[in-house]
Amino acid sequence: MANFYNIHYLFTLIILLNIFTSTNSWDDPFYLYQYCSSNRTASNTSFQFDLTTLLSSLSSNATTNTQFYNTTFIGNNPSDTIYGMFLCRGDVPSQLCQQCIVNATQRLSLECSLSKEGVVWYDECMVWYSTTLAATSTSFYLLNTNKVSNTQNFMSLLFSTMNKTSNEAAFGDKKYASNEITISKFQTLYCLAQCTPNLSPHDCRTCLSGLIEKLPLCCEGRVGGRVLNPSCNIRYEFYPFYLSNSIGSSIDTTSQQILLPQTKTSEHPFYLSHNCSSNNKTFTFNNTFKVHLTTLFSYLSSNATKSIFHKDDVDGTIFGLFMCRGDVPFYLCEQCVQNATHKITQKCNIFQEGIIWFNQCMIRYSYWNFFSLVDKSHVYHEMNVTGDSSPKKERNLYNFVISNALSKVAIVAGDSDKRYGTKSLKLNDLQTLYTLGQCTQDLSSDDCKACLSDIIGNAIPWSYLGSVGGRVLYPSCNMRFELFQFYKEIDQGIISHSPKEKRRNLPRTITLIVVLPIVSVILFFVGCYLPKRKARKSFRAILRENFGHEGATLEPLQFDWDVIEAATNHFSNKNFIGKGGFGEVYKGILLDGRQIAVKRLSRTSTQGVNEFKNEVLLIAKLQHRNLVTFIGFCLEEEEKILIYEYVPNKSLDHFLFDFQRTKFLSWFERYNIIRGIAQGIIYLHEHSRLKVIHRDLKPSNILLDENMIPKISDFGLARIVELNQDKGNTNRIVGTLGYISPEYAMLGQFSEKSDVYSFGVMILEIITGKKNIRSYESHVGDSLLSNVWRQWSDQITLSILDQNIKGTYSEYEVIKCIQIGLLCVQQFPDDRPTMVTIVSYLNNDFNELPTPQKPAFLFHGQMDTKGIPQDSSSSQSINTCTPLTFNDLSITEFLPR
Repeated sequence: MANFYNIHYLFTLIILLNIFTSTNSWDDPFYLYQYCSSNRTASNTSFQFDLTTLLSSLSSNATTNTQFYNTTFIGNNPSDTIYGMFLCRGDVPSQLCQQCIVNATQRLSLECSLSKEGVVWYDECMVWYSTTLAATSTSFYLLNTNKVSNTQNFMSLLFSTMNKTSNEAAFGDKKYASNEITISKFQTLYCLAQCTPNLSPHDCRTCLSGLIEKLPLCCEGRVGGRVLNPSCNIRYEFYPFYLSNSIGSSIDTTSQQILLPQTKTSEHPFYLSHNCSSNNKTFTFNNTFKVHLTTLFSYLSSNATKSIFHKDDVDGTIFGLFMCRGDVPFYLCEQCVQNATHKITQKCNIFQEGIIWFNQCMIRYSYWNFFSLVDKSHVYHEMNVTGDSSPKKERNLYNFVISNALSKVAIVAGDSDKRYGTKSLKLNDLQTLYTLGQCTQDLSSDDCKACLSDIIGNAIPWSYLGSVGGRVLYPSCNMRFELFQFYKEIDQGIISHSPKEKRRNLPRTITLIVVLPIVSVILFFVGCYLPKRKARKSFRAILRENFGHEGATLEPLQFDWDVIEAATNHFSNKNFIGKGGFGEVYKGILLDGRQIAVKRLSRTSTQGVNEFKNEVLLIAKLQHRNLVTFIGFCLEEEEKILIYEYVPNKSLDHFLFDFQRTKFLSWFERYNIIRGIAQGIIYLHEHSRLKVIHRDLKPSNILLDENMIPKISDFGLARIVELNQDKGNTNRIVGTLGYISPEYAMLGQFSEKSDVYSFGVMILEIITGKKNIRSYESHVGDSLLSNVWRQWSDQITLSILDQNIKGTYSEYEVIKCIQIGLLCVQQFPDDRPTMVTIVSYLNNDFNELPTPQKPAFLFHGQMDTKGIPQDSSSSQSINTCTPLTFNDLSITEFLPR
C-alpha cells in the first residue's frame, strides 16, 4: 500500500505541475458535472492503485492532436479490469484539450477513487472509466430556462437540424459535426453532435438518436440545452458556442496571429438612453402620483451613498430602484444616481413608467410592483451591426470567443450575491477581451442567469456582428464586452469615500443653521458662492499666468486633480505604461468610462515645463484622424498633467523593432500606416488653422489605435510659423538624431522639408524593419540610408524588404514607397517633395516619380554643405557623440490661418 500512496501522490503532483505550467490563449476548461457510481470498493485496495494507473495513462496520452483515447488496465485479478477513455470536443484546440483532460483526471482521482464507475464532463472534454465495457451511467442534461415564443415550430426545426447534424457526425471521420440555421436577424440556431470515434457509424447514429429522443423531456421549447452520455453528446444554443469547421482545425496555429477588429466607440457620455411609457389606459397621472414620484427619487438618492443597489416604494402606489455598476465606488454611485434622477424627471415627468441608463448606473420606476421579476421589454443596444451575414473566418473566431466568454460571465454573475461578474480573457499578445454581466439584486440566481442568457441568445445578432465591442441593456440585466478594460477590479472599485475625503488636513467648513429664511439665504450666498467665485478667479489667474491671453480658451480643458488621481488609481504601478522625456505615462479610466493616457511631468525635469505649455497651446487647436486626441490637462501646484486618448497598441516602434511584434505587420498594414502618417503631416503643414512643423517625427511618436490607424503624438517640440513663411531658424537644436534633417542639425534651419526628411526616414524604417539610429554604431557605409541607396542603385531594391512581412504584397507599392523615402531624405531641402506632392504620389498609381539624388550621410564625418545658405545666427553644429535631447524652446506666437 505504501507504493500506492507514493504513486497517487506523484500522479497528483504531475497533474498540478501540468496545470500551472500550461499556457493557453483561450479560457480555462469549464467544469459541468461529474458522476461517481454508488457501486464502491473498500479503501486501501488494489482497485485504487489500478485506477490511479489508468487515469495517469489517460492524462499522459492527452498530447498534441489527440482528441480521443481509450485504454484498458488489467490488474492481477481479472475482475479488477478497468476501461477508460477521454474525448475532447471536435473544435477544441489541442492545448486546451490537454489541459481539460488533466483537470478531469485529477477530479476523478480525488472525488471517485472508490467508485467502480465515474465520468466527468467539462465544456471542452469528457473522461470516463468503468469496470464494465459498456457505460452504465445515466445521461446528463443541462438546459437554458428561457423559452421560445412558438414551441411547436421551434421543436420541429430543432429536430430536423439536429438529425441532419447527427447524420453528418455518424458518417464523418471525426464522429463530430456542427450546423447552424438562421431563424431571424437576431436569432440563429447552432447545433452540435459528437460520438467517440471507436463507435461504428450505426452505433454512433443509434446513440445520438437516443439523445435526440430525450430533448422533449429535458428541453421542450428552451432556447438552449444539451444531453451528455459517455459515448455521445448533443447540444444546441442560440449563440455560436463552437468554432466552425472552417477554422476549428487550424486554430492552434492561427489564433495567436489573428488581430480581432475592435468596434470604434465614441467618447462614452454619462447618459446612454431612456424610455418612458404609459401602458395602463385606466391609470390617471395626477398630482399625488407626481408627489410620490418625487418622494421615491429622494429615497433612492439618499440610499446611493451606502449601496450600489436599492429598491423602494411609496405607499404601494409607485415602485422604483437604482443599480450602479458593480465596480463603482459609493461616491460616484451617488453622483450618477443624482444625475439620473434629475434627467429622468425632465424626460418622463408625465409618464407612468420610466427607465434611464447612464454609463455607471440605471434608475427605473413604475406604478406596478416589478420587483424580483425579469423584464426584457425595453432594450438598448450599442454594437457594430452590419448588413453582411456571409460566413467569415474572422467573424466565426470572435463570435466563438465572445459568446463563450459571455456565457461564463453570466454564470459568475448569477452565482454572485451582488449579481455582478467580470471576466477577462487574453486572446493574443496584443488583445484581451473584457466582459461584464450584471443583474438587479432582487432577482434570484436562476432568473439572473436566464436574463443574461437571453441577451446572449436573442439580443446579439451574431451573424451580423461586425467587430468586437458592444453592450446590451435590459431593465433587469445588462452585458458588455470590449477589447479594453472598461471596469475596475472589484477590490479597487468599491471605495466608500471620495478621494477628497482623504485630505484630512484641509480646514473643515462649519455650517450654521439659522432659523430665519432670509438670513439663511444670505449666509448661503456669502458662505458658498463667494468662496467658489474667489477660487474660480484664482484658477483663472493660474491659467493666465501660465498661458497668457490664451488661458481663457483653455479653461474647459482643465481637469481637477482628484479626477485624475481616481482615474489612475492614485498613479498605481498597475496603471504605469512607460516613461519618456516629459515624464511618466499612466493608463486611466475617467468617470464616464473613457480610457485615457496620462502624462505626468517629472518634477526633476528642467525641460518639461516649456514642452507642457507648448503642447497644451498647440494640440488643443488641432484635430485630425491621424493626430492623437487631446482630452485635457491638469495644473495644480507642482503637478502638470497632459491627458490624451488611450491608444492600446502603443507606438509604431514597438512593432517595427520587436522580433515578435513585427510579424503582426503585414505589407497592407505598413502601407496604410505610411499613408496615414502622411495625411497627419499634410494636415499640420497645410490644412489646420495653424501651420505647424513637428520637428520630432519618429516611430516612437506614432501611436497605433486598435485598428492600427497611425496617430502623430508629442507636440512638445513643435513650432508654429506664419502661413507665408517657408522656414525658421533657432539656436537650440531639438529632436532626435537619425530623424532630423541635415540643414537643421548643422545650421539650425527648420522648415516643412525638415518634417519631410523625418517622414522619409520613417518610410524606409517601416519597409525594412530596421532602425536608422543604428548608424551611430557603425560606419557610414553600413547606415540604413546608405544601404537602401546602394540597393536602389544596384536595382535590387526589394532585397531590403523586411523578411518578417508575411503574405502577399504589391511589388509596385513597395518600390514606390522606397523611391518616395529616398526623395524625402535627399541632402538639399529644395530637392525634397512637399507633403502635398508626397500624398499625391501615394494616392495616384499613375504619377511618374522623379529620380532621387544620393542622401546626405550626416552622422559620421563632415556633411557637404554646398548649396545650403549659411546663417550667422544659426550656425550651431552637433557633436554626434552626444545624444541629442536639447528640449529647451520658446513659445512661438500663434498665427491664425
